Amino acid sequence: MYERDTGSAQIHGQLFEYKFCALSFLRAKNKGHNFKLASNVKGHGKFDDVFVEYLDNNSRKKHIFVQLKSKIKRTIKMEDLLEIKGDFSLRKYCESYIEIGKKFNCSGGVKLGGSIDESLFILYTNADVASDLQTNKVVDISEEKFLMTGGSVLQFNKQDHRAIYYHLQKIPKHGEFLSRFRIFYSQADEKEMDWHIKSELQQIMKLPESELDIACMCFIDIMKEWWQREKFFLKDINSRKNDPLQKTSEKVNPH
Repeated sequence: MYERDTGSAQIHGQLFEYKFCALSFLRAKNKGHNFKLASNVKGHGKFDDVFVEYLDNNSRKKHIFVQLKSKIKRTIKMEDLLEIKGDFSLRKYCESYIEIGKKFNCSGGVKLGGSIDESLFILYTNADVASDLQTNKVVDISEEKFLMTGGSVLQFNKQDHRAIYYHLQKIPKHGEFLSRFRIFYSQADEKEMDWHIKSELQQIMKLPESELDIACMCFIDIMKEWWQREKFFLKDINSRKNDPLQKTSEKVNPH
């Protein structure tokens, strides 16, 4: 179990959130990860939308903290990143990073195992990024690639983004934060995400084409209910009453 935050997303943002949770669960299952998934986790600041903890191929515990931003026909510009407040304020994300860092190996409260060195902090959005922010450098996103739905990844570096490093220079650990922060941009919106969910669901459930659409609708509804009300982690192995795949199967084939 974990403690939930109330969440503040608007309707299309809510769709974006629970569909992304649905896709994250299916992708982690198909990757064969030993994992647990949560949403709207209290104490994770701006990175509370989606939380994934998993063991990598070397059995190291890793964490992914995700902030989701559904923005229609929006381009993220340098001034958006340099704002003190706002949806894309790097200062806010850096402050949340510092707060989350205190939860690793702390003596009291909710403790995170492993190390923050093995963590990734992602701003995931269907918005685009201005061309002057983009670089041609290859970004190694390794296993976290399973959270992408097309699009591209922006990673900051001192050479190409001096204004950003200068803007955050008075905040402790800003360099450490920027090295672990990514913007996944031009990703699928809430409607386009259905295709990705359906593809992953088919891979797991091996359904006939005639049942795939209804199964996808049922699965998304079940994930929506979990996202709205529940406080338990979804894992690679769940009890029968908490397993969204088992519940989907029972709805599609009740007999």
